[in-house]
Formats: sequence, structure tokens, C-alpha cells
Amino acid sequence: MDWLDQNGIKLDNLTITGGISVKRTHRPSDGSAIGGYLVQGLLRNVSEHKIPVFVNADVKDIKANNGVVNEVKVQIQGEKAKNIKAKAVIVTTGGYGASKALIEKYRPDLKGYVTTNSKGTTGDGIALVEKLGGQIIDMDKVQIHPTVNQEKGILIGEAVRGEGAILVDDEGNRFVNEMDTCDKVSAAINALPKKRAYLIFDQGVRSRATAIEFYAKQGYVKEGKTVADLAKTIKVNQANLEKAVSDWNQAVANKQDTAFNRITAMEHPLDTANYYAIQIAPGIHYSMGGVKINTNTEVLDKNNQPIKGLYVAGELVGGLHGDNRIGGNSVADIVIFGRQAGQQAAKFVSAQ
Repeated sequence: MDWLDQNGIKLDNLTITGGISVKRTHRPSDGSAIGGYLVQGLLRNVSEHKIPVFVNADVKDIKANNGVVNEVKVQIQGEKAKNIKAKAVIVTTGGYGASKALIEKYRPDLKGYVTTNSKGTTGDGIALVEKLGGQIIDMDKVQIHPTVNQEKGILIGEAVRGEGAILVDDEGNRFVNEMDTCDKVSAAINALPKKRAYLIFDQGVRSRATAIEFYAKQGYVKEGKTVADLAKTIKVNQANLEKAVSDWNQAVANKQDTAFNRITAMEHPLDTANYYAIQIAPGIHYSMGGVKINTNTEVLDKNNQPIKGLYVAGELVGGLHGDNRIGGNSVADIVIFGRQAGQQAAKFVSAQ
């Protein structure tokens, strides 16, 4: 956190996400989504340090010479492929949540799910590292996220629930502890007849979780001046939805959710007009499997020995999150281990 702050990236707004007992998820001051803000801040630093970046660069192969990984074969802007030599290689190409082939191979039960991942998140880096002898682990551990727009695979961030939103079914009833872990909330939604649900929130939540403005621009947010109006808009039972909101507000007042034992994100009742809803369902979100590393981010081979000159960080790392990932931990992962990879690679190069 201090290092990011020193580089002009301030994450001083605390919220809470699923499976967490206290507020310890850091985000930008204005409550906006962290991803874009983090990328913009890091790119600004890349520019200030005059670090060259090549886009539309398709890495075809990573090579080792004399026992050290120090060369890549790359095709830039569709031109003829060329070999670029260095003294070490860091791979940060992400996971495989957008690879239909890998999902079907390792998690056939998730075939057909939408994904929140970008089109390029297809595990290519994992395959390149495996070709070099890197050890691959936990490939069957894929996280689905409970609140995803199904039309475009847009993630509706956990901060919406973290600021007080509730989930209701097609009848307008609550059915789960909204702040449980992703797998449990997703399972509860999948157990519903239409395998979908609605996030219900008020203007207070919308003001505190400003990422909602992006969802509104995309047309995902439905609105009503009252809870009754909202029920008509999304075509759920009015009496049920009014009772769900009323009961929730009473639970907040009592600091006790007797219905589903939710104990976090209960600071604010849903009592500030207007009222809003976003229809969601589970989608593939994060892959916990990938390349095995040590704490220096060095890739380990089949004998758990480091491969010289080869470092990886980010979602293509396997074994870091176990069976399931807590919200926000991927950001901690990429910042901590991305920085570590840079430091360790520089240390390795300087020692040569």
C-alpha cells in the first residue's frame, strides 16, 4: 500500500467483500472500481520512467540458452517474427478463464458459462512456461463469481454488496447471505429455478459504490422511485420485495440478520430513494491454477527446482489462492508478486 501511495496510486477507501470479516479491501478514494484506476496509475509510471511498451505483440515462444531463460520469439504488429534477447524473462499473461478449451478440459461442469475475463485470457503464458519445463498445478480450481451481467460478461463488483445491497430471487425474496464466499453465493443462485437473481440497492449504495455509474451507462441498472415502483419495473412480486427490503432494514437496525446470518456490510439501511436493481447470474471469473513458483517468483520445474532467469506473476500463478479466492486478493497478488518479480529479476541480472 505504501509503495503504491509513493507512486501516486492512493487506495485509501476501505470496503468489505464476500467472505471477509472486517473492512480490509482497499479501493480508490471516490469508491470507483480499482482495476482501471490501478492500470492508469501504473501506466503513468511506465510512461514517466520511459519504459518501452510494445502492443499487438504476439509471443510465439520463450527460449533458454545455456540453462538460462533469456530470449523470446515475438511477432509485433503482424510483422515477421523476431527473436529478442534479454538476461531474464518475466511472464505476466494472466489466467485461462476465457479459454473454452481449457475450461472444458479441466472444469467441464462450467462449459457454457459466460466469463468476466478479457478475450486474451486464454492461458497462453501457462502453456509457454510448461513447454520450458515449468510445473503446472491446480488447473481444476476455477472461481465463478455470483454477480455477473450475462449479456456482456461484465462483473458487478462485490463493493455493491459491500456497501449494503441485497439479493432477491424472481419472486422478490431474499435467499442467501449475500456476503458469503463467491462459491456459496453462486451455488445459491444456481439452485434457483432460473439460475439468476437481482441485486437490490438504494441511492445510498449508489453514492458509496460509484462503479455503479458505469453499470448504469451500460443499461444494466433498473430504477424505481419507490420499492413498489422497482418491483413493477423488474416484474417481481411487489409485496415480497417490499417485505424483503423492510425486513433487511430492520435487521440492519437490530444489527442481526436472523434470516441468513449475514454479519457484515450492515451499516446502512436501504431507505434512500431512488431504488435500483441489476439482474445477475454466476460467471467464470478467476483461475486459481497455473504455474508453480517460489516466494522469489521463480518458476519451479517438476523437481521443485527454480528455472534460471524465468519469473512469473499474476493470475497465471497457481497454488497461491487454494480452492477459492477472496475478493480483492488478486489485486494484492499482482501488486506484491509483480513488484517481487521485478526486484528478483533485476537482482538476478545484476549478479550475472
